Amino acid sequence: MSTRHHVTGYENFLKFFESFHKVEPVFVYYTGTKLENGQSWCPDCVEAEPYIEAAIEKLAPKDSHLVVVQVGDRAFWKNPECPFRKDIKTHLRVLPTLAQWSTQKRLQGDECKNEELLEMLLTDQDE
Repeated sequence: MSTRHHVTGYENFLKFFESFHKVEPVFVYYTGTKLENGQSWCPDCVEAEPYIEAAIEKLAPKDSHLVVVQVGDRAFWKNPECPFRKDIKTHLRVLPTLAQWSTQKRLQGDECKNEELLEMLLTDQDE
């Protein structure tokens, strides 16, 4: 089972990855911040979460890490100047996004609900 980490907000995201140096596969799940009801404000994230959770549980390498990043509230995310959109390391366009850190491999939006694509992302590890 992969090791999970939870980060909220851009500054905390930066701090986390400044001190996080793992060689194992690291997957980053970008989602809208959760509301008081425990669900994200982002309906696409709410729909995709069960698919992502099931795939991570079943397919992610045992030594991998999953970093769940809550990007912020809707207004923060929708701002064209949102740092998650501007940062060259994240370059987010869509929520949800599941990416393998330090690679170009990523699933965006409805792709996060496609079991075949999830399997490819989580199991195709470069040697």
